[in-house]
Amino acid sequence: MIKKYAPLVLICLAFSILTSCEKRSDVIVGNTVKNIERVTNYADSLDIIFREQHDKGHLPGFALSIFTADSIYFTKGYGYSDLTTKKPFDEHTVQSIASISKTFIPIALMKAVEDGDMSLDDDINSILPFKVVNPKFPNSPITLRQLATHTSSINDEGNYDKAYVFSKQLDPTKFPDVWAKYLKVYNVNKLMSLETFLMHVFSKSEWQSKDNFLSVAPGVQYEYSNIGAALLAYCIQIRTGVDYKELTRQLILEPLNMSNSSWDLSEVDPAKHITYYNEIYNIVPSYHVITYPDGGLYTSVSDLTKYLQEMMRGYSGDGKVLTSDSYKIMMKNQIPKLDAPTGIIWDMDNDCCIGHGGNDFGVATMMYFDPKTQLGKVLFTNITTEKEEIIDQFYATFNDMFKYDSEIVESLNIVVKDE
Repeated sequence: MIKKYAPLVLICLAFSILTSCEKRSDVIVGNTVKNIERVTNYADSLDIIFREQHDKGHLPGFALSIFTADSIYFTKGYGYSDLTTKKPFDEHTVQSIASISKTFIPIALMKAVEDGDMSLDDDINSILPFKVVNPKFPNSPITLRQLATHTSSINDEGNYDKAYVFSKQLDPTKFPDVWAKYLKVYNVNKLMSLETFLMHVFSKSEWQSKDNFLSVAPGVQYEYSNIGAALLAYCIQIRTGVDYKELTRQLILEPLNMSNSSWDLSEVDPAKHITYYNEIYNIVPSYHVITYPDGGLYTSVSDLTKYLQEMMRGYSGDGKVLTSDSYKIMMKNQIPKLDAPTGIIWDMDNDCCIGHGGNDFGVATMMYFDPKTQLGKVLFTNITTEKEEIIDQFYATFNDMFKYDSEIVESLNIVVKDE
């Protein structure tokens, strides 16, 4: 099973990210070392670095952007969105963004709180048409805040693999042997509604599993849960009375002019859509995630840049989707007593940045901003990050996006904030 995203993935990067945020004295261009004072256009230097990253050959294609809340400093694509047709990968290329999709949930949640439809500490069983209780702790209620901070004690291990429905049967010869047992599950999965899936997980006997919950009470332990996030979106849908797809379209996609974004693949322009590759560079058929709020949004680097710019403005008190107070709550550590800092869904596990990442079949994504420098970063690629050299290159590319932060801040006259 691919874990769509867990903040622990970034822990090994924290030192390198923070180090790369420091001012560099020189830049390597090919085999030549040039003094940084002679480089007047850092965008050109970044372009060279990213072209060299792509030339390493492990990522079929990728696109990225570096920006402030009000302007884009650098955005470009490298390589191919389809290796066969050599279709270029650029900032308008559309793909699934996996778990970054989850960050729409707190926007919808906080808007519902603003409107008086729900409270963060509501017991989910006061909302749901079926009961969700950790059987080991039947008297401990699960709250919306716990779902939003991955402390609900809900575990993905029992049933999450049943959420993937592929457009074609998966050929075991096209995947590494380690996938064999999972492919058997994926190849018999059936399309169903989010509500039906969640009812099967929590209230239908044939799907009941001891692995549906951890052996700890709700609120005690951080355990990243895709199913828990999807359940939260379903609670919002019930309380607001608006279908989650329609709710997020009205609240986020339309106001931010994210015209190349959708929860439905049928609405994506095929000419802009990537081809997905697994870790041995075989094509992965397109797929639907039944628990779509946790990882099923299709978008582009260009559109997601607009989204993160709004989040950055909101963090600074100038957002238009939510009130300033809602942004502050959403991006504040909700569980300081635990070792995994998290806002309302938003990842705060790196000292330098707030955001989220995602990985799934044929995709890896990163979306973070630094409140101090006020710079945001978005990175997409179209390959499964389940192989060491692919993982290394993807995260090295992301780290490279921080190389000239201090120079960019200086050139844009940004006042660095002391958080």
